[in-house]
Amino acid sequence: MSGSPLAGRGAVVTGAGRGIGEAIATALADAGAAVLIASRTADEIDRAAARLAARGARVFTQVCDVSDEVSVRRLGAAARERLGTVDLLVNNAGAAQAAPLPRIALSEWNHLLAVNATGAFLCTREFVPAMLERGFGRIVNVASVAGLSGARYVAHYTASKHALVGLTRASAAEFAGTGVTAHAVCPGYADTPMTARTVAQVQSRTGRTPEESLAAVLESAGQQRLVTPAEVAAEVLALCTSEDNGRIAVITGGGPVGLPLEVVNPAALGAPRGFSHGVLAPPGGRVLFVAGQVGWEASDTGTPPGFAAQFARALDKVLEVVRSAGGSASDVARLTVYVTDLEAYRADLRALGGLWRERFGSYYPAMALVQVQGLVDRGAVVEIEATAVIGGSR
Repeated sequence: MSGSPLAGRGAVVTGAGRGIGEAIATALADAGAAVLIASRTADEIDRAAARLAARGARVFTQVCDVSDEVSVRRLGAAARERLGTVDLLVNNAGAAQAAPLPRIALSEWNHLLAVNATGAFLCTREFVPAMLERGFGRIVNVASVAGLSGARYVAHYTASKHALVGLTRASAAEFAGTGVTAHAVCPGYADTPMTARTVAQVQSRTGRTPEESLAAVLESAGQQRLVTPAEVAAEVLALCTSEDNGRIAVITGGGPVGLPLEVVNPAALGAPRGFSHGVLAPPGGRVLFVAGQVGWEASDTGTPPGFAAQFARALDKVLEVVRSAGGSASDVARLTVYVTDLEAYRADLRALGGLWRERFGSYYPAMALVQVQGLVDRGAVVEIEATAVIGGSR
């Protein structure tokens, strides 16, 4: 295992007794990490540990309630004793419920915030000081597409996942340049017991068959299929072996999950790719046009930076406008990128990809690239304008 990408690393994965958490622990162990898996249920993590050990993994277990500060402290002590150092932290433990907002009890609201948001905060606070001291660490929070947009009947779940995405972004900003990175993965409905319970609730409430209930759940989110735990685990592994920071990776299983966008796809044009056919604002939604934002303004002093730096600056300006209007990166439906040197764009594609992932994760809107002879702002080599669809419901 010495040639494995995570050989010699210690990893803690919460909520790892089954489903996505177990898949993540398996992926990290297969990549060479020693793994401590945690869950509130001893039997679950013991069975998961046995399956991991059968694959040759170095695995340990610890019962932990991530919403309890004392329990998280015990987790930290156990991890340090058994792993030596904790280089990788995956905050996967989570809970979900559904109810119309007027029927959500305060106890239910507090429970989801405690598990989904406070739990990640407590675990990050427990392990990050040693990461910062060593100058290396990878923190990945398993959030949800619900952390990027709203949905009916899950106000408490949605709020908790928004909080988790916010914690991720704040952590990435605070730890930037230290060797410690923070990311979030945002899956849609996944093939897990949690989704099975959701489907069963729909079946009980509507009298539909299991197949019809699953189809209704997927349709409500705009998904074509369930996300697999292996897909989420692969993204977590990629983030743990990356030098990037602050990525929000969206995993959809196909289709623009959770986005307040309706894709218009005439059958005569064939299957859509991304938003290649059309986007329609839903009822109550707003269309925001972001005027061209340049990577260097004529009023700026000093020497204009290179193409990649200007590209990042122009993207940040676009996203600042979108967020000021109450939107997020995943609300951007279309970008037009104007460049003065097409070859410079092509030469920096690798760097541009990293800059993109830091801001958009794996989400890509419709994009157009236009070469121009020059831009009004002296020294500017790139200008980006955008269209976003914000708010509304399908």
